[in-house]
Parts: sequence; structure tokens; C-alpha cells
Amino acid sequence: MILRKLCPALALLLPHAAMAQTAETATGSLTIVQPLTITKDADLRFGSIVKPSASGSVAISTAGVRSVSDGVQALSAGDTPQAARFTVAGAGGRALSIQIPPSITLSSGTHALLVTTTSNLTGALAAQVLSGTPETTGSLEVRVGGSVALASTTEPGTYTGVLTVSAAYN
Repeated sequence: MILRKLCPALALLLPHAAMAQTAETATGSLTIVQPLTITKDADLRFGSIVKPSASGSVAISTAGVRSVSDGVQALSAGDTPQAARFTVAGAGGRALSIQIPPSITLSSGTHALLVTTTSNLTGALAAQVLSGTPETTGSLEVRVGGSVALASTTEPGTYTGVLTVSAAYN
């Protein structure tokens, strides 16, 4: 008897309990893209100049064209002037950040020269995009030029330094 009275009461409770439960599904995904690579194609070379008798400068454009000012004399012998060139490659169409130092130091023994760098990239360095589509390998050419101020006290010598360009996906 008790069971007959409880069964209708239980029957009323069961549908409500089932309606109180809900469920939803989600999918998982993972996209794996090609790693970025950077290849140095050319070094930054200012070529050879004559020690100035007064202040002046030498510059290399991102196209690799050398210019001199204020009495600095460029020589045609020696290193051929050129901009540094790098190729960044990875998943096409992907956004990336390029890091180029605003300046580098060239040294010869205890003497140093400061090079102010320039690049061919337009827009923010943190908002560059590789060519191509996600299904292909894309690339971006990075060219770096620079300028060096010289004084009459600049010592003759071969000045060298390191220019590091890096890239990361955004």
C-alpha cells in the first residue's frame, strides 16, 4: 500500500529531475604551423672610406646604396657597400613581430662607432605578415641599412660588430 502511494509521487519527481540536467558539447582543435626560420642573405657593409679631416657621416640605404656627407670620401676599393638582408620564412599569411635593434656598435680594438639602423619594413615591426596563404610557405625580406657619424678623431681600422634580427609569430 505504501508502495502504491509512493510510486505516483516518485513518478512526478522523476521527470523534473531529468529536466534539471542539461548538456552541451564542444570540439577541440589544434593547428600546427611551420616553425619560423631566419636566413642571413647579406651582411651590412659600409665599404671603405678615408678618415675625415672634419665631422661627417657614411650611410647605407636599405637598398644598399652608400652615401657620404661633409667631406667623407668613399673609396671604390675594398668591401662592396650593401645593406644587410635576411629572409624570414614560415606559415604563409601569419602575423609576426620582427625585432631589429635601433643601433649597433662597430668596434676596432678599443675604438667604437655607433650605427643607427633603418629597415625596409613599413608599419609597426610588431605587425608584419608573411606572404602567401596558410597552406603555403610564406616569406618576408628584411633589409637593414644604417648611418655612422664620424669625427676627425675617428681612428683608422676595420670596425666590426653584430646585428641580430629576430622574429616571432604573434
